[in-house]
This record gives sequence, C-alpha cells and structure tokens, in this order.
Amino acid sequence: MKNIEQGLKAIGMGVCLAFLIPSSLSLFYQLLFAGIVMLSVGIPHGAIDHLIHNPNPTRSGFFRFLLSYLVLIGLYCLLWFLTPIIALIAFLGMSAYHFGQSHFLDQLQVRPWDSLLFISRGAFFLAAILLGDFELTQYILAPLVQLEIGFESRLITVIFLGFFTLLNQAVLKIHFSRIHVLEVVLLGSLLFISPLFVGFVVYFGFWHATPSMLKEYAFLSRFPKYQGWKKFSLQLIPFTLISLLGISGILIYGINFMKEQEVFLLFFILISLISFPHIIYMDRFLKKDAQY
Repeated sequence: MKNIEQGLKAIGMGVCLAFLIPSSLSLFYQLLFAGIVMLSVGIPHGAIDHLIHNPNPTRSGFFRFLLSYLVLIGLYCLLWFLTPIIALIAFLGMSAYHFGQSHFLDQLQVRPWDSLLFISRGAFFLAAILLGDFELTQYILAPLVQLEIGFESRLITVIFLGFFTLLNQAVLKIHFSRIHVLEVVLLGSLLFISPLFVGFVVYFGFWHATPSMLKEYAFLSRFPKYQGWKKFSLQLIPFTLISLLGISGILIYGINFMKEQEVFLLFFILISLISFPHIIYMDRFLKKDAQY
C-alpha cells in the first residue's frame, strides 16, 4: 500500500510541475483536475466515518451517529451564519491540525503536546498553498475579508513556518528523517509556486486523503466483511454520492444567483461543513488505533 501512496504523490508533484507551464494555466483545467481528485479520493476518504467509529454498527447506533454528524454540521453552519470570520479561522485551524496529523500516521502517539506539531506542519503547507497564489485566495475570500499581504511578507511567513515545524518535530523527539526535510522544502516550494486549486488538491488528495484512506482500509481489513478492495470500495459509495449530490445541488443553485467568487466561497464553506465532523471522528479513530 505504501507503493500506491508514493506513486500517487509522484504523480501529484508531476501535475503541479505541468501546471507551471503558462499554456496549462486555464482555470477550467485546474477545476477539472481538482474535481477528479475530489471525486476519487477527496470526498470518499471521509465517507466511512461511521465504520471507523464502529465497524459493526447496529441500526440504532448508526442513527445516533448520523444524528450526531448532522448536529455538528448544523452547529458549524450556524457559526458561519453568525460569525463567518471566526468560522473561517476555526476551519483553518482545524484543517491545519487534521492535515498535519496525516504526516505522522505511521508514528502516531497519544501525547497532548504532539498537537502543536500537527498544527504547525499543517499550517505550513496551508500557508504555502494559500499565500503562494495569493491573488486567487484574496479573490475567493473577498466577500468575507479584505487581505493585503506583500510578496516578501508571504515568503517570510512560509519560510518561518517551515523552519518552526521542523524544529518542533526535533524538540518533541518524533522520528526525524531526511524525507521530512525534503517534504517541507521541496513540496512546500512547489505548492507555493503552483496555482491555488492545483496546489490544494494535490496536497489534499495525495498527502492527506490517500494516506488516510489507506489507514482506514488497513483498519477495516481486520473485519472479514470489509476485507479486499472491492468490499471496501462499496462502503465508500453511499455517503460519497450523498455528499456529491448535496454539494452539487447547492452549487448549481448558487451558480444561477451568485457571483463567481461567491460560488467559490460557497464551495469552500460546504467543504468545511462536511469536514468538521469528519475531523472529530477521524481524530478519535487515529488516537484509538495508535493505542493498539
């Protein structure tokens, strides 16, 4: 399975390089690539939260889980409605933790201070993506907040976060190898100079969703009814389709009545809504799995 992960990461970096060619910078192709990755691994990796929560759910247990999931989505939706800036900051913070955690799936320990490492690692890569193609980031977030950050300030911020997260890892004495440095230096640099959607979906799809899905597969393979890729894949379909239909329906409505940048922001918010409960349940799963 490690070969699958490494192969997809190599493809992802190749795609980033391909989109650096000026003739390839069409927003249509960026969105097409992003859609393919989101459809194949991005959304599906969060479609079996009910199974990593309880691989043998009863009907009543499943409905309790579903109710809890929907309540969390509803509460976060309310936060977006009441205080969108706080909701945005919360989402970036949660995402930083969640993404950073993905870099240490094979050496995860249940230590409270490790959260700082996860946040710093995820914050570095998010900063590289969002501050790199800053014009598009500004454009998308303009309905919420006006941002003005010069290139030098953005570059210094990313370099500082990269240095800080590596130092953090060394101080916390979590296995430190050459690959961690190369990942921060090479991948971080590539994401910083890549188009926003390409950089985000490459990182999200191949450095977060794919390793997470392989971790889920390894866990569910302990149970005969989920063993094998065919059985595992079938479990991904129901909630993946529900998520896609829901997001697509809302976006289609938005396209007809909203400006382009507002549609981009709406998509961002919709992703945050389904991510919030996923981050909570995935964190519980990883911490519980690390104890065995």
